[in-house]
Amino acid sequence: MSKFIRGTVLSGVLASLLLAPAMGAAQGHHTYVKVGKNGHVDVKAGKSAVKVDGTGVDAQTDEAEVEARSDEGSSAQDEETPAGTSLEISDSGAKETHRCSPKTDVNISGSDNEIILTGECKSVSVSGSTNKVKVEATGTISVEGADNEVTWKRAVGGKKPKVNRVGTNNKVTQAR
Repeated sequence: MSKFIRGTVLSGVLASLLLAPAMGAAQGHHTYVKVGKNGHVDVKAGKSAVKVDGTGVDAQTDEAEVEARSDEGSSAQDEETPAGTSLEISDSGAKETHRCSPKTDVNISGSDNEIILTGECKSVSVSGSTNKVKVEATGTISVEGADNEVTWKRAVGGKKPKVNRVGTNNKVTQAR
């Protein structure tokens, strides 16, 4: 894939990354952005999805499906990849389960979400209201907003995760 085409595709993906969470939350649809350690990116907003990996881009909506594959020997894996991974969940009323790796930073925003995080998460950040989050293991928990509940089973790298709470009636407790 030429540098111009790759740049154009990546510009479109960047726009999707920035706009998808806001559009999905506004429309009440299931929305997420996942960035993998290997540089793969998945974006979903409602029934539309964009996936980018080392070989090309797949985009899908209700009305069309587009696939662009590299015809050159190079791939995105030849370039520098992010040091860690991040999982962005921006939704309202979602009930989801996600698996973390030790380098996963999780950011949850919205309201009335029920999120279960398995595995070891590097950090978990929750903002919004009345979110319920269950975490198997994490090193850091940050909660902002009102009436959020975060329950963790075990800490990563210590006896208890580092906790930061801002807002009203936010609860962070260890599961028994």
